[in-house]
Amino acid sequence: MKKIAENILITSFFFLALVFIFTLSRGDTFVNYGFSYAISKGEIPYKDFNLVIPLFGPFIYSIGLLMYQNIITIYLEQAIMLTVFFKIVKKMIGERSILFLLFLLLPYPIAIVSVIFPGYNFLILFLFILFLYCYKKEKNEIILGTILGLIFCTKQTIGLILFLPTFYYLLNNKKKFLKMLIGYIIPIVIMIIYLLCTKSFSYFLDLCILGLFDFGTKNQQIDIYYLILLIIGIIYLLYRIFKDKKNILNYYALVFASVTIPIIDYYHVSLFLVVIFFFLIENITWNIKYNKYILLFIFSLNIIWCFVSYYFLEEPLIQNNNHFSLVINRKSYVTNSDNLLKYINTLDREVIYFMRGSENYYYKIINNKKINYFDLPNYGNYGYNGIEKMKNKITETKNVYYVLDRELLSNKDKNQQYIKELGKYVINKSNKVKSIGIYDIYYKE
Repeated sequence: MKKIAENILITSFFFLALVFIFTLSRGDTFVNYGFSYAISKGEIPYKDFNLVIPLFGPFIYSIGLLMYQNIITIYLEQAIMLTVFFKIVKKMIGERSILFLLFLLLPYPIAIVSVIFPGYNFLILFLFILFLYCYKKEKNEIILGTILGLIFCTKQTIGLILFLPTFYYLLNNKKKFLKMLIGYIIPIVIMIIYLLCTKSFSYFLDLCILGLFDFGTKNQQIDIYYLILLIIGIIYLLYRIFKDKKNILNYYALVFASVTIPIIDYYHVSLFLVVIFFFLIENITWNIKYNKYILLFIFSLNIIWCFVSYYFLEEPLIQNNNHFSLVINRKSYVTNSDNLLKYINTLDREVIYFMRGSENYYYKIINNKKINYFDLPNYGNYGYNGIEKMKNKITETKNVYYVLDRELLSNKDKNQQYIKELGKYVINKSNKVKSIGIYDIYYKE
């Protein structure tokens, strides 16, 4: 009974942290929710909407949505997974896990807390820590291989690279290598069967394999601060390898650094740093009497970050829209959003939202609209030669309204993923009919 109460308390804490405390760090939450929402509505990934990652993440998060289609369901699922994640870590490092929790919730000067939000990046971290746990517990090699296969089915690039250290067994223990290979292939084969049954395999190849060329060339973002932290982490792992050349987990951790390619920023480097910190605290001496002080610090950190979040949000308001409950936004954004929706409801033609993916998904979902290829206009998200494909799609649309974000189009940030070129193409092919706050509405005959 005590363990059940403890698990409920931890899950409740994570849920509150996701919804109310670290609001500024939610990142791609709305987009990841959109993927799973579309699947729960019966849409076929790759075929009906653009997706550049494999299916495991969107399908896992869609399970709860089959019962209740609301972003609150996603947050609750994530809180449960975070609780399981924390419990696994606790089994591995004992009472030192309180330090790990503190690090996981760190918003500054390293935005580690960004990794706790729902999406494929968290699942990669979850599965990798699970792999370390199963390896240390000497679980069957098929189980270990299956976990690596699930990482491939979560993000194909890191999943492929993470399997490379396994080839060590090809020279030393062929039987072990074969078992891990079988386990690795099992989830991948299941995914391929689904793709073939839904006739979406060719779309998958275009978006997730061929599209990597576009994604890699258009999304080479490098934050110098996080690049330095990445290099420090790699040097630490090289030191561990030098000290213990036979520990294969050090090699798995080293290739895990590839999760930062090609976008070296807080969101991706933080994933790698969580693993580094786990290794750092794994063998330190820790006195349990310090735990109460760490818990007090965590409590204080959350209180402070609440004030910081709401200060930067400038007059925050809680919105409760269809499929989106307890969404916290700026008052100015809520006003513009409400005015836009009122106007959209008066139109008698199809409306295409062509802004940031998170906004497009937000507006589509609250209006019970299906997700499609227009809703995530990011570089590298349309397969090989994707921009030209989308220009053709835009040209083919007739008698539709487009909603654009004027500030997004004028943004000079070189690292933004939104394809301005397509937004400007829409403007050239359409006529402006109205402006509402930061939104411009165009009509294409």
